[in-house]
Amino acid sequence: MVYFKESNLKEFLTSLEKGSYPMKPCTEDDMSELIKLSPTKSLPQNYLDFMNKAGNGIEFLAGTDFTMKYISDLKEGAIELLEENESNIKLTDNQFVFMMHQGYMFWFFNLNEGDDPAVYCYDESLELDEFNKVSNALSEFLISLYD
Repeated sequence: MVYFKESNLKEFLTSLEKGSYPMKPCTEDDMSELIKLSPTKSLPQNYLDFMNKAGNGIEFLAGTDFTMKYISDLKEGAIELLEENESNIKLTDNQFVFMMHQGYMFWFFNLNEGDDPAVYCYDESLELDEFNKVSNALSEFLISLYD
């Protein structure tokens, strides 16, 4: 199933749910723990919606660390990856790492960009002087991973 090209994440997740697509939601306790990971700034609503429906797993992201099992360690892992690669670019307190793949690439958003922030990526196989912007909106990014 290819999702329609709208970028409404709630509608996308609802359509997956109605189609019995394999995904494991977060519990209320999980959501409370997730919110505590960003004590000074609110997490984007689209991210919270995604994690609420699929924060303990979703089939199209198999092999990628984003679930509650890993989320509290992702930023530390990203910082270590940057250090191992002697990168000149650094993560700030305003950046929230929400996904890592196989320990060589990660994705993050800025906490001050509203409920559907742009998504940035670091890939150790690319020599970059700055993080690579991969999407103008988190909703579009997540839907594109499914498509």
